[in-house]
Amino acid sequence: MLKPWYVAALLGSSALMTAQAQQQPATAPSVVVAGQRHASPWFRAESQHLVVYSNTSNSQVADLLNQLEKLDYMLRLYTQPFLKSSGAEPRLTFYYHDGAAALNPLGVRQPANAIGLYNSCASGVQGYGVRLSPDDEEGLSALYEAYTRHFLYRYTDIRAPISFIDGMAHYFASVRFTDTEMVVGRTPASLGRYLDFLGNGHRYSLEYKDVLEQNDSRGQNYASTAGIKLEFAARSWLLTHYMLSTDDNRKRLVDYLGAVYREVPITEAFEQAYGLKVSELSTTLWRYRLQKQAVLTVHIPTLPAAVMNFDSLPESSGEFVLTEAALKSCPDRKTGESLLRRTAEAAARYPANAYVQRVLSRAQIDWGNPQDAMPYLTSAANKPDAGAEVFYLLGEAQLRLSQTDAARASLGRALTLDPKSAEAASALYQAGMKAGAAPDEATLQAAIAGWKNAHEVNTLARQAALAYAYAGEMPKARNALKLMAHNIREPELAAWAKTWLDKLAAGAGQAEVLAEMRLQPASGTVSREWTIANSMVMQDVEYNAGLQDARSFLSQQSLNPSSPDKAVQATFDTR
Repeated sequence: MLKPWYVAALLGSSALMTAQAQQQPATAPSVVVAGQRHASPWFRAESQHLVVYSNTSNSQVADLLNQLEKLDYMLRLYTQPFLKSSGAEPRLTFYYHDGAAALNPLGVRQPANAIGLYNSCASGVQGYGVRLSPDDEEGLSALYEAYTRHFLYRYTDIRAPISFIDGMAHYFASVRFTDTEMVVGRTPASLGRYLDFLGNGHRYSLEYKDVLEQNDSRGQNYASTAGIKLEFAARSWLLTHYMLSTDDNRKRLVDYLGAVYREVPITEAFEQAYGLKVSELSTTLWRYRLQKQAVLTVHIPTLPAAVMNFDSLPESSGEFVLTEAALKSCPDRKTGESLLRRTAEAAARYPANAYVQRVLSRAQIDWGNPQDAMPYLTSAANKPDAGAEVFYLLGEAQLRLSQTDAARASLGRALTLDPKSAEAASALYQAGMKAGAAPDEATLQAAIAGWKNAHEVNTLARQAALAYAYAGEMPKARNALKLMAHNIREPELAAWAKTWLDKLAAGAGQAEVLAEMRLQPASGTVSREWTIANSMVMQDVEYNAGLQDARSFLSQQSLNPSSPDKAVQATFDTR
């Protein structure tokens, strides 16, 4: 699974450490910042794989980028058999806030204890993370967890089982780096506490059969659904740790995931790959955790440093950073219209700020009258330094105003300037579908390019699947549909994909495919995955378990108040 020289290092290393192995401080490269006379607290930074907007500090973001670039490097080694990377994918846009309240402008309902969000839709893919206290271990782990999920969705075809995705996310959440070393295999603090909590005889919510069959929310728990998800994460982490623990287990992991992709039921696929009955898995993993779970320190002299550029934002632009993020998150109509009203009011103070006017144009196109955006965008597109976003927004406005030929020209120009723009490619596909009776080659290629540039977005996978099917490239069409069908996080599109897999198997022709291409999925289709502060959930679990123990004790005392020592002892159901 790994390159040979890393197999020896990662598996054969005798440098076992205790689970308390600590990260040594890494030296980040010097940072040069392009300044502004009247700067906003918000600034922009970019590295090889990320673009970060933050209102923290340059040094904190430099440390973050340095760590995430190392994580990206190691993920590419661990997932080598599954990588679908072209090497030309766009950077992930990430918003790194100084407090959880910064998530509020997105206008989406947050679960309790949310400290991060991964949002993907036709407008693009964005991450949001909250900086907790300085040197906070859980905050860094949450960022690693979220980035690992993003990596799997963007660079691989793995969409099931979610126990593996969740397990990998938490496995790498606890990885720590120096400039030349990696510590891997550490137990995430909250997950370890939960497993210890179960080991002390408390009621559990899930069997490992539930975990393999992707049940992360159904059942009873001391902390309701949040507690079930915590237990699912803890069991998934331990299972993944086991599956990554030896060379033989990793080879079996490839077989396991391959079988799941081929539609073998997940439990059956696991038992075939590992030669282990699911009914035996709880005992096997309990013993593994007690006797064989190892933490490794590995010397890797080739760990990359982030190559970074920083730009401060003018004060007039800074307040629009999160507004733009919210507009690109595919909000619902109520939120979108509210964003338009607030943006129009605020942007009136900065008529000469190009960034502010682009944000306003996006709001007008998506949630108001696209004609209102045309004067600014037409003027901006005629300037010699006009960028890809100006042409994309102009093309989108023209498309919504039924100026199809002009829209295709503008969107084509946007893709020439930025070939990695998924939203420009998707819009060009839609313009092509409106332009004629049948899609031409440029239209089909735009659908495919959009998905290649945002491999995790199911609405773009839908366009690509139909484009492949129309062109007669059935294996590629089936692959795109399978990824959608396997993604239980978006049940409506998963059901649609399963229907179309059956239709293609039954021999659906071009006419039927074309009819479907002319239909659009419901607007606002979006996938959101939250990162939760599990330490807070664990506190709720322990608190509520304590209350139940107390109630049970008091109830027993009331049954036999004259002789408490003879009261029936408290017992818990095994589940």
